[in-house]
Amino acid sequence: MKFSLPGQLRGPECKRVIQQAIELRKKLEPWFESVEGGNVAELAIVLRVDGSLGSFGPEGIENIAIEGSTIECDVIIADQGWADCHDEDIASILRKRVLEAIGACLGTAGISYDTDSLAFVAN
Repeated sequence: MKFSLPGQLRGPECKRVIQQAIELRKKLEPWFESVEGGNVAELAIVLRVDGSLGSFGPEGIENIAIEGSTIECDVIIADQGWADCHDEDIASILRKRVLEAIGACLGTAGISYDTDSLAFVAN
């Protein structure tokens, strides 16, 4: 299964979140290659990151949908004062939200997976 982690930002300071998202995606891609998704060939989690230029709405996971061979969702992440956060803090916040979204999406699609191995790979 392929994994993508695109994002939309509401402020220039949110670029730091995308840098951490790229690192997380690189860690997770090999794990996803071993996941048997049946009819699902790709999981796309779209990050919607609030910042100084506005908000996408309440924090959480939204719009889980299976379209063709792709399951996707939006993850809204509230502004954490990104400019003042340490990279480790950003990575931790992002990891938690993305792992929750992966679980919700795979659960919706009825795909079983090893949560412990996913958590280990994401660290």
